[in-house]
Order: sequence, then structure tokens, then C-alpha cells
Amino acid sequence: MNITITSRHFKASPELHDLATKAAHHFEKIYSSINRTEIILDEEHEKVVEFIVHVNHHILSSKDHSYNFEQSIHAASDKMIAQLRKLKEKQSDSR
Repeated sequence: MNITITSRHFKASPELHDLATKAAHHFEKIYSSINRTEIILDEEHEKVVEFIVHVNHHILSSKDHSYNFEQSIHAASDKMIAQLRKLKEKQSDSR
């Protein structure tokens, strides 16, 4: 899986990069056919985290904002995990 991290309006610390990357690697445990994951960290008014996951012929997106990056990463990754589980369930039901 290829992971791309983009920081908007600030320079992200290595610890923040590691936290976001760990969250993205957790997606592979849920759904193994992930091609690419884009992580966008934005700090204009609030701390915004967006995950864009490319899976075969699907593009899934989850976004969350709060006053803390750690909280935003966990909330956005939880939303993405729910979407990946739903996609996996749909694909296994159709087979």
C-alpha cells in the first residue's frame, strides 16, 4: 500500500506523521486489497484529518475535525474502518 501524507497550512511533526501512518496501516488489517491511501492534515481553523483510500474500483473518503489532531485521526480512521468493513461485507455477500 502506498501512503501519501499532505500537510496544509502547517509543517507536520514526525510524531504526527507516524500516528497517521499507523492508522492507515490498520486499514490493511480490515481490507487487504488497498492500493493507495492519501492522508490530508489541515490546520486552518480547526485540526482537520481526511483519509482517501483507493480500493480496486472504489474510492472511500472519511473526514473529521476537532481541536486536537490525535482525536481527529482516531475519529476519521474509525469512520474509514466502518466503510471498509461495509464494503468487504457487500463484496462477500455478492459472491
